[in-house]
Amino acid sequence: MSPEAGLLLLRAQHLRCLDAIELIADPAQNIIVGKNGAGKTSILEAIYYLGRGKSFRPGLASMLIQYDQEEFNIFGEVAKPPGRHRLGISHGREGRQVHFDAQAQATLADLVAALPVQIIDPEVHQLIQGGPKGRREFIDWGVFHVKHDFLGAWRRYRRALKQRNAALKQGMAKQSVMAWDPELIESGLVIDAARKEYVSAYMPLMSSISSELLLNEVICCYQSGWANAGSFAEALSASWDRDCNNGATQVGPHRGELLIQSDGQPARNRLSRGQQKLLSIALVLAQSIFVARSQQRKVTLLVDEPAAELDSAHVHKLIEILSCEELQLFISTLDLDALPVNDTARVFHVERGALSTLI
Repeated sequence: MSPEAGLLLLRAQHLRCLDAIELIADPAQNIIVGKNGAGKTSILEAIYYLGRGKSFRPGLASMLIQYDQEEFNIFGEVAKPPGRHRLGISHGREGRQVHFDAQAQATLADLVAALPVQIIDPEVHQLIQGGPKGRREFIDWGVFHVKHDFLGAWRRYRRALKQRNAALKQGMAKQSVMAWDPELIESGLVIDAARKEYVSAYMPLMSSISSELLLNEVICCYQSGWANAGSFAEALSASWDRDCNNGATQVGPHRGELLIQSDGQPARNRLSRGQQKLLSIALVLAQSIFVARSQQRKVTLLVDEPAAELDSAHVHKLIEILSCEELQLFISTLDLDALPVNDTARVFHVERGALSTLI
């Protein structure tokens, strides 16, 4: 794996409290130190936004713009063997603009493919406690990176689903609604198979890491968005009355679910919030390593204030697991001494939105 793989350079301007920063990243460990409200999380947010086209915090993108500015801009250089790529994203009054190398019409998919990024933050337990939509998005990020036919199928499915739902809401004839069924079924089956294969392949690594952090037996499996007894086509036909009554398609991959059990029970019911957090960390960490190994390139993993949420023993175990060649780390902390980082880590200090390099 190339030692340069990952994010090489980050620039962010007019994003929250960040006026203008430049960060030259280490390929392995990057530690961002600062007081509360100094801008540590905003730097992680800039990296995440560059690789996802959205924030991990709730709210509109316009809320990220500094109060006296027209737009925010994020620019990065990444190593994606065999070369390097320049990517950028901005948001202002005219909406979002995406830049990727010299492409005339860059898309968010270009950014996501160029900079695979995941995050462990104080709300990571919502992966267990939250609704199925968040877990579907979690799966789909991984599937996107390892199954190359997934994006095309996902786009076709979303288009057919949107048109079918519009026809249902307008009360159109059954023939007009069902005209979208062939494309919906064909693309939906590709999505369903890709998700199942991905979760099955990812499960052993996740189990291994979760056992180190949690000491509980954890099982994950993907449940299709229709009854297992029949096919998608049969489920779609049987759901006609419900679809009409609700004005929306009630079965399909958009209703799929990642089932997570601990000791034979649903994890959200079996585990405490602290245990849910550890399990969610294991899910994110395992996915990051699995994607990195599958793609033979580093995944950028952001870790926001681990010492604020975990006890000392779990922080040390987490950093030990994190310190592997597959990951490029960006860790924020109030206190550098609270983290067992290696001697080669690059350390940054942020204060009032200004960034400086300490080591």
